[in-house]
Amino acid sequence: MTTFPKIRTLISGRGMLGLCFLLLAVSVPGATSADATAINGTSSDNGSVSTLDRLHAGLFINYDKHTQPLDKAGEASEVNMVLNINFIDIDEMNGKMTTHCWLSIRWTDERRTWQPEEYENITRIHLRATEIWTPQITLFNAASDDDGFLVHTEVILTHKGEFLWVPPAVYTAYCNLNMINWPYDEQTCKLQIGSWGVSNLNADFERTEKGIEYNKGMQSAEWQIIKGETNFVRYYYYSYLEYTLTAQRRSNMYTAIIYTPASCFVILALSTFWLPPHMGGEKIMVNGLLMIVVASFLMYFAQLLPVLANKTPLVVVFYSATLLLLSLSTIVEVGVLYLSTAKHKRRVPDCLKKLLHGKFGSWLLLSHFSCEAEQQTETNKEMDEHVYDNADDDPLDINPAQVPTSRAIQFDWALLATAVDRVSFVAFSLTFLILAIMCGV
Repeated sequence: MTTFPKIRTLISGRGMLGLCFLLLAVSVPGATSADATAINGTSSDNGSVSTLDRLHAGLFINYDKHTQPLDKAGEASEVNMVLNINFIDIDEMNGKMTTHCWLSIRWTDERRTWQPEEYENITRIHLRATEIWTPQITLFNAASDDDGFLVHTEVILTHKGEFLWVPPAVYTAYCNLNMINWPYDEQTCKLQIGSWGVSNLNADFERTEKGIEYNKGMQSAEWQIIKGETNFVRYYYYSYLEYTLTAQRRSNMYTAIIYTPASCFVILALSTFWLPPHMGGEKIMVNGLLMIVVASFLMYFAQLLPVLANKTPLVVVFYSATLLLLSLSTIVEVGVLYLSTAKHKRRVPDCLKKLLHGKFGSWLLLSHFSCEAEQQTETNKEMDEHVYDNADDDPLDINPAQVPTSRAIQFDWALLATAVDRVSFVAFSLTFLILAIMCGV
């Protein structure tokens, strides 16, 4: 019976008060042993508890990290977000855009404020994202399973109750590509970033004009963001921010490896029409080599560019049309070679002879060609197909004799073949010019 007063004495007085404070400190979320000793008025190291621990313990009494903070009106506090883009890359083959960015997320909890004078002028503290409420931000139009929730980085809390969370993110979204003007194309892609549980997610236009920042990040070697817009989309139980990015391709390298060879192909294809008619074999060989090179470029484009319905790049159309024109040019050169080298027994029709020896022939520079050919035939007797030994006859005469010699007939056919070459040069030049204008080359 003498033990009861002793037990009553142990649990009474200061012991009971210290025990109550100890239980209260343990019940505070995030509290540590230092918090418990601070509340009890003692410290294990014979010193006072740190001001930061005391502030932390006082702020998060009865705090529920699973509930969104409320404002004075009892409504869920607004969450403001800014998208800071560091780097972008567009995968043309798969139609995806990968964005490396930081999300600057802010919200306010009016119950988490303090007076800095009472806590040694501490104006902000760092918190773990796992111990407080954070919005579950995700990418709605994600093209990859890896684009889940954000990384749990530290959160900054100011004495005004403002939370700042800046987690990094790598988002991969589907993009509707338009490759018609490749490689001078501009692609417009959208990022739909939001939360299924937060219906009052807004863009932070107070800190950035458009709610998006893309000029301070690392520039891509191939793409440059030239425009960015932010639209707010709200539904009954969720909302998201739709960021529209317009990226322009840096095309300096493509000019050197695509457009410069295209110009060379056109020049070589047109120059074959100015070779002598009897060099048809050389013309066909040049056209054949050009066709092989152009076909190689088309195979390169097939490996580099995606197959898009009704959106074939104009440069591919240009190379395809060039391959077709080279094929037609080869057919023309075969006909020119036949006209200039075959043993003709019939004369050139009189109507064609009048054109060849008239103003039309002068426009095609045939008179200069015929004079040089006549001088060459007088000095070179070994080229039987192109030598004209009628030196007394004027080759420009429409009908030098009632019965012309076989060499005079061959000369008229060679002159006709040259005229076909010159007319083809003009026609193909206009065709290439129109094709270049249409394709923007």
